[in-house]
Amino acid sequence: MENVFDEIRSRVSMRDVAKFYGLQMNHSGMARCPFHDDRTPSLKVYDDHFYCFGCGATGDCTGFTAKLFGIPQIEAAKKISYDFGLNLFNGEIAVSVNPRLKSENDFHVWLRNANLAVSEYLSKLNEWRKIYAPKNQWEQLHPLFVESLKRTDYVEYLSDLLAHGSDKEKKLYYKENGNDIKKIQERLEKLAAEVRPVKRKAI
Repeated sequence: MENVFDEIRSRVSMRDVAKFYGLQMNHSGMARCPFHDDRTPSLKVYDDHFYCFGCGATGDCTGFTAKLFGIPQIEAAKKISYDFGLNLFNGEIAVSVNPRLKSENDFHVWLRNANLAVSEYLSKLNEWRKIYAPKNQWEQLHPLFVESLKRTDYVEYLSDLLAHGSDKEKKLYYKENGNDIKKIQERLEKLAAEVRPVKRKAI
């Protein structure tokens, strides 16, 4: 059985597994730890293992998957094999995950993404308010300045909730208004697409 774990480690990197299961890492491989209430990135993802400088959680890709989904190591190996198409087990099927644990994991993935999106959007709103502020009362208001006026208070509320709110408050917001974060993400994607250079065809 040990050969199965070795085979997985040789064919799938820790980074690939972490990214596939929703962990958002920065350029240096740091991410918010899903195993404790991590307000700043304290989990380091290496090619072959992970380590959290906050709570001490560590392990390889199967250990990470087992801990993330609350399943035994062998089930984590089966899940990775299935999800990455490794075909290491006969009659391979998707590994079922406890619904409560899946719900908890979905929340933590949402929370990490929400923190990133809200932080980026709030930064843009504050920037727009400064850059596009009208020079006089007759100047037509720039659309991005108007957006900053309309959205800043609410996004500041979200930022404060995500940074200082209790788990109960965050989960309540996730349950009742979680789609608001999706709208912010879609707005950021649209902004990124607008500034992305268009490749010209060679003549």
